[in-house]
Amino acid sequence: MIGGAFAAVGAGSGTNSTSLSPAVVNQPAPPAIYQFGTRTVPTPTGTPSPARSLSLGINVASSNYYGTERTFANLAFATGAWRNPSASWADVPKDKLTPGGTPLIYAALILNVPQTVWAGKATPITCTWTGSGNIRVDGDARLTGSNHAASFTWPGYTGKALPTVILYVDSVNKSDPLANLDCREPNLPTNGAFDQRIVDDLKPYGILRFLDWSNANSNPASVTWATRSTPARLVQDGTDGIALEHMVDLANAAGADPWFTIPWNADETYVRAMAKLVHDRLATGHRAYFELSNETWNYGFPIANQVLNEGVAEGLSSDRYTNGVLRYAEKSIWFHKLLTTAFQDNPARLVRVFSTQNGNGWSIDQMMGFRDAPKWADAIATAPYFGHDLLRSVDSGVTDLPTLFAALETMRVTAIDRAVADKASATKWNKRYVAYEGGQHIVPFAENAAVAAQMQRSPLMHDMYQRYLQDWKTKIGDTVTLYSATGFIGQYGAWGIREYAGQPLADSPKRRAVLEAASAAP
Repeated sequence: MIGGAFAAVGAGSGTNSTSLSPAVVNQPAPPAIYQFGTRTVPTPTGTPSPARSLSLGINVASSNYYGTERTFANLAFATGAWRNPSASWADVPKDKLTPGGTPLIYAALILNVPQTVWAGKATPITCTWTGSGNIRVDGDARLTGSNHAASFTWPGYTGKALPTVILYVDSVNKSDPLANLDCREPNLPTNGAFDQRIVDDLKPYGILRFLDWSNANSNPASVTWATRSTPARLVQDGTDGIALEHMVDLANAAGADPWFTIPWNADETYVRAMAKLVHDRLATGHRAYFELSNETWNYGFPIANQVLNEGVAEGLSSDRYTNGVLRYAEKSIWFHKLLTTAFQDNPARLVRVFSTQNGNGWSIDQMMGFRDAPKWADAIATAPYFGHDLLRSVDSGVTDLPTLFAALETMRVTAIDRAVADKASATKWNKRYVAYEGGQHIVPFAENAAVAAQMQRSPLMHDMYQRYLQDWKTKIGDTVTLYSATGFIGQYGAWGIREYAGQPLADSPKRRAVLEAASAAP
């Protein structure tokens, strides 16, 4: 499942999240003074954050061969692992790859799909390389390359199956291994490592959140600077996801602020080095948003149990599930202290984010009331999704679109109302309130998948997003970072505001509404 596909299960749906313990969800609003063990913490006072006009952000789509977004100019870059056809297509181990991420043994790589192919257009591609090794192309295009070059035509997508091209490499000489593999359209306009079209598509957004480029949701047991991804490595198989340099460079190219989700188990050396890299590489006049992990409250993700168990082991609260909230606050303080040091020459370039479940003001107070957390936080973030229960516990089996959209509208209003309450909670602590993700959250039962797809493509969805974004602007302000830029429609959700890169605006009602809102901002 794509990175955030199960993010905020149930959030904004009109019911509490099924992934969060009722011991947390159903807590009453705490009084002005409440207890943490023997510690009494008064609610702080101060000047509320000023109202801000609508600011749009977007979660950048993941880069992999089965996705419908093409980010990098080189179609062989960040597509997934090399596979060994002789070993049941198992991943090629790292000790059988060069430092540049090319194979030392017989191997195959599935290429990323050009956006023109998704649009149904046959597309010429040329692959070039240096070093030894024979290249052949198979799948929906076939060709055997020679003399360090291979050209073929990738047939356009017909709507029936993924238009797959597999690149095979054999006869590699380890003393002169394959290197500098690059596959792309001739004369492709680029912006550094990126296809210029993706840069242009991201320019309407003020913030780019890189959840699906990080390994935050996978929660690797160890994340170190020595095991990180580096920008020149063809396979982005480091413990932290796609190289940080590419995240910063894409934000710089699009003129946006980057938002990083750093894996929970990143060590201090990693955090310090990461912060310095971002500080030094980020374009002048832009801010960097940092968030430790992603949805540590959501038990649909592996991280939630780790955070809870760490809190229980420390005995941060007599209530079992409150331990998870407090442990998140504790480690976020540690994390943001390190970032603050890295940006001490210009603190205005740093935005330190604490995040929690939408509509859970109790957890905001728990986090901000823990030790000196307010000193190390600039913004509180939630995910105001709506529609999770639609075509599940609500209106399952209904096929009438106006009826379904009427139910979805009720859920949308509820999500906004919860966000308004969360803004009030954040303002009480003198913090910005922003959305780290948001939008519709329809995840239908299998038998309802077809009508759910109709909803995603309906003009009524355009109108729904118009109201959602207008309400956000007038009732909340500040930034809503939608999830996500691009993604297919399926039984497990329709997370992209468009289905594929290059999709006509007339066929992507969500993206059309978002771009209209962006053009109407400030």
